[in-house]
Amino acid sequence: MRPFELCFVVLTAVTAISVWIGRWPQVGRLLAAAALAVAVFHGMIEGARWQMIPAYAACALICPVAWKTSESKSQLRMITATLALLMTAGGMSLSLLLPMFTLPTPTGPYPIGTSILYFKDSKRIEDAGPIDGAARELMVQIWYPAEASQNHFARYREPRETDALSFYQSEILTNSRLDVPMAHMGAPFPVILFNHAWRGRRTNDTFLIEELASHGYVVASIDHTYNANLVAFPDGRVVHGIAPIDIDAPENSTAEHVRAIWDRELVKSVADQRFVLDRLDEMNRATGTPWFGRMDTNRAGAIGHSFGGAAATALCAEDPRVHGSVNMDGWFFDAIRERGPNQPLLVMEAYTNQVGEVSDAGGKVEANLDATDFADLESSLHRFGGYLVYVKGASHEDFTDQPLISPLRRLSHRGAIPAGRIQKIARTYVVAFFDKSLRGGDPEIFRTHSSLFSEVTLDTWPAITSGAISSIASNGQ
Repeated sequence: MRPFELCFVVLTAVTAISVWIGRWPQVGRLLAAAALAVAVFHGMIEGARWQMIPAYAACALICPVAWKTSESKSQLRMITATLALLMTAGGMSLSLLLPMFTLPTPTGPYPIGTSILYFKDSKRIEDAGPIDGAARELMVQIWYPAEASQNHFARYREPRETDALSFYQSEILTNSRLDVPMAHMGAPFPVILFNHAWRGRRTNDTFLIEELASHGYVVASIDHTYNANLVAFPDGRVVHGIAPIDIDAPENSTAEHVRAIWDRELVKSVADQRFVLDRLDEMNRATGTPWFGRMDTNRAGAIGHSFGGAAATALCAEDPRVHGSVNMDGWFFDAIRERGPNQPLLVMEAYTNQVGEVSDAGGKVEANLDATDFADLESSLHRFGGYLVYVKGASHEDFTDQPLISPLRRLSHRGAIPAGRIQKIARTYVVAFFDKSLRGGDPEIFRTHSSLFSEVTLDTWPAITSGAISSIASNGQ
């Protein structure tokens, strides 16, 4: 809990206890006044949140009684104080179950800046919107190595991008400062495109994106309109996702239909990424702007969670500017079949998704999809090389910010690994992979057979160059 929030809860509870005892009315009045004053500071500085509503109500209930303790009947005081204590406990419990979480501190040498951009692709028609012939529109947030600044820290999510239950997340601050100048030292910086999961949003992996930016990467995370859960445009429009639920509930569909939906959406996602990379290149070439000469769009990578991981791999297969991709616990489908030589790949998987192993939680359709997909992945790794990281005890959502949402696993959907631990694992491997594929480094973590983490098993396939493949083909092998 935040400082003023915790102080408010304690003062409200102590006020209730004082009223219940009823011996020191003056003390009760002072406590009530202090609780009200702290409530004001809490609202002004930290911001109210719905989890605290029972505690707010408790304060509103107990304070008037505290001011009239000497005039109130003993039984009424005790009932009121008991109710206030129960309500305060309820507010505290909700606040602990859905806390104002803190993102992990980035470990890189750069401060982090972030900007939210609106892009319109006039060359493409939006096929999912309500207006025929409308152009494709995207909201993109970029995180980047920044100059030192005193600008405000960015919110985790903008208020218009939340609903009643998630509005409190707009009060959570990140480690990134809004609209600060991009760092000069070390530029131009490689660009990485980030893709959210099916019905996800661009901020879902802020823990990882900020880490990459602190190590000298420009990360552009895309809200893929009508697939993203919710997209808020600058003109006030809020667009909700309409992506079919077949991906989330394959047992209610067929394997063929799921693949068809997935592959159709991949085409759109790849087009979004190529368009964003083009726009970033234009920004980089625009003289007299803060972006001029700071980004290297020809030294790019792509990453995503779940469906976003397939989108990243598909982009790497199609765009020669992209020199490596990361898929975090997602199916590939046709994206992996399009992969060729000189396209480095890192795959991070929850242990239950290991090749040949199917989770008991899945049904026949999911098992069919898993088996086919893993067979294609294994074939691609044998042909073109890559890295496959299994994380024992991880869940699908562990590769996002979701483990931070609640300490209760039923709410956070995290696996058996503590949030800080799984995030450290993901950050370590992803940063090392892009250091190798985009900067030509040779990280030790990929050279050793023993992992830094007991939960991790790393399988490595040597890369095969296009020249070697041509030689094999010409020799008839």
